[in-house]
Amino acid sequence: MPGVVKLASLLLLLLLAGGCATTYVPISWGQGEKVKGLSNSDLFLATLFNRYDPGRSTLRVAGDSFDQVMMPSEVKYHLGAYRPDSKLIYRNLYQSYSDDSLRSLMLHELAHHIWHTGMSPQQREKWRAHLLEHPSPFQDKVRRTYPRWTDWDNEDFAYTVENARNIDIEQLARIDLITAGERDALLMQRVMQHPGFTPQAQAHLDAAGADPDAGSEPTRKGHGPAK
Repeated sequence: MPGVVKLASLLLLLLLAGGCATTYVPISWGQGEKVKGLSNSDLFLATLFNRYDPGRSTLRVAGDSFDQVMMPSEVKYHLGAYRPDSKLIYRNLYQSYSDDSLRSLMLHELAHHIWHTGMSPQQREKWRAHLLEHPSPFQDKVRRTYPRWTDWDNEDFAYTVENARNIDIEQLARIDLITAGERDALLMQRVMQHPGFTPQAQAHLDAAGADPDAGSEPTRKGHGPAK
């Protein structure tokens, strides 16, 4: 057994030295106050956390960091990951994070948590139908970035929530993932942030699969696959 442990340790060191492993740590490790603050101060994050993780357990500093020794070209520069087994959101130890990138990471990985723990098969099917009718510009990226065995529907949901258009927020309420009041508050916040943005302009963007708060392509590296 000691020989096996030594061999495994040597293999891991070689993989790390060759750039074939990426280390993730719980997202709150070293910056818990900032992460928990965002979960309460950002309206969209607070809405989702208060409903699907009121105790902020996905942000706890617990468990070991984990090494992903697979598909380095796909995960090495990702912002974060979510583990269904630990129900914990992780961040890449070697990435630097602004408040905006932390918010993106948290929305994306919390969406994975919601997909795994907060949605019924019927709600998932209604979301798939929504994206068939209103395709997200991030769906093409998901299929280019992730291999075919990936749960593309799960990633579609996470990327769409992270970069939600008004029509996506409306669908979240339509399938009872948020309330009508929460939907109205989120949409009103957008109007307040973009006072010159008219409903007609939003309808045009929704029809084109775009959003004033999100470009047609991501401006940062993607997230790791949910495990």
